Amino acid sequence: MIKDSLCAVVLALSTAACVSKTAYTPPADTTVRYILVEKACPSPEKIVENRPEQKIEEKKPDPITPEYRALLDTIAWAEGTDCHYNMMMGRMLFKDYSAHPIETREMPEKGIEFGPRWRKRYSTAAGRYQFLYRTYNLLKGEGFFHTSFSPEEQDRAAIYLIQKNEITQEVLEEAIRKKEFTDVWDALSGEWASLPHKKTKRSRYRFQYASREDNLEKIFFHFYETHTKP
Repeated sequence: MIKDSLCAVVLALSTAACVSKTAYTPPADTTVRYILVEKACPSPEKIVENRPEQKIEEKKPDPITPEYRALLDTIAWAEGTDCHYNMMMGRMLFKDYSAHPIETREMPEKGIEFGPRWRKRYSTAAGRYQFLYRTYNLLKGEGFFHTSFSPEEQDRAAIYLIQKNEITQEVLEEAIRKKEFTDVWDALSGEWASLPHKKTKRSRYRFQYASREDNLEKIFFHFYETHTKP
């Protein structure tokens, strides 16, 4: 099922506006250091209200192409993080962008529990693109996240993973021209569990849900149109 238009409107706004700063506060007897998210995205009115004033001539050009930006937005949609760069597994938000929430101790060391009770599993996924802690450490070895786990660093690291899986600008442009993304999702399905494997049309990972290809394509073109508007 395609998500409602609220998240689409919010994700079309600026990156700075998408960084979640507040969310639902759990009851006092909830002994956790993180906060839960009740809704996928804040209201458009709240986002607009909190956007920093910036003159048109002062706006810096986006270093990320519209094609890659639309792909990043689609991955975030599939991963269920929408506009939140500070979301952890289980739809909980962290506050400290200085490092992965395991290092800031906002996430338990073994990760957050998920899956059926009879078979407990844990995930260390965090950020808009749900970086596992082991992936985070590998990326640090490639020159990322040395200064912070900021939205800009998350975008850069995600694009690095995309390109590492051979989804170049040219490949993406060809997929857009042909309106055929099966190979794109397949190439990235090893990095993101929410993207379908070409043969099975399902996630490569057990107990994980992959979005349908037709929904992913529709979402991609929605974002692409947004990022290519003059």
